[in-house]
Amino acid sequence: MIPLRYQAEPLSPALREGWLDWSLDFFTADDAVQNPHVDITIQLDVTDAYQHYQSVKHLGGTFFACLLWHLARTLARHPSFNLRKVDGAWYILHNPPVFVPVAVGGRWRFQEMLLEDTYRMDYADFVPYYEDNLCKARSFDLTRGNASEQFHLAHSIGNLPNLQFTGLTLHWHATRMIGQPFFYFGKRYAVDDKLFIPLAAKLHHACTDPLVFDQLIQDFQRGFK
Repeated sequence: MIPLRYQAEPLSPALREGWLDWSLDFFTADDAVQNPHVDITIQLDVTDAYQHYQSVKHLGGTFFACLLWHLARTLARHPSFNLRKVDGAWYILHNPPVFVPVAVGGRWRFQEMLLEDTYRMDYADFVPYYEDNLCKARSFDLTRGNASEQFHLAHSIGNLPNLQFTGLTLHWHATRMIGQPFFYFGKRYAVDDKLFIPLAAKLHHACTDPLVFDQLIQDFQRGFK
């Protein structure tokens, strides 16, 4: 069952018209393909993003928090990334949560945050909400059960600030992660006067592909100009 707060709308025939009317079924059929995902890693130019972050840094939050909020708000404008298949039916979520793994080290390794209503928050409201949840995750005030039920409906956005990776293949669940996109930012680095950051994405080919990913990234970068 999809929680009402995620604003799920059944995908109507009109919304399926075109490419999706073929791809949604083809890439989720049991005998279609072994792995219906596309893994892609780009070196993302974040020069403008970092300059923008400097202008809002007084509000608090890290550069990753700034990237995360902007990515979430960009995802809201691209319906393909908001499609989920639940109990055999496709839905578009108009207010999905964002799942963020948090490295805590030790025998637990990771905790997690489940951020809700990100689509409807401005950045000034998002920062204290993000920092409060981050503090709770690091102090183990959030239990694993807190996010597990909604995990397969969420956008998953992670951060590996010490790894300047050139490729990253992210995990998936064959029967439950249907439509959910995954993103991981890496270590930022400079080339001449430009700042870059690795960005890995796992895209479910039923509803997303490199073309719509390219459109998403272009829109994301325009948001900082």
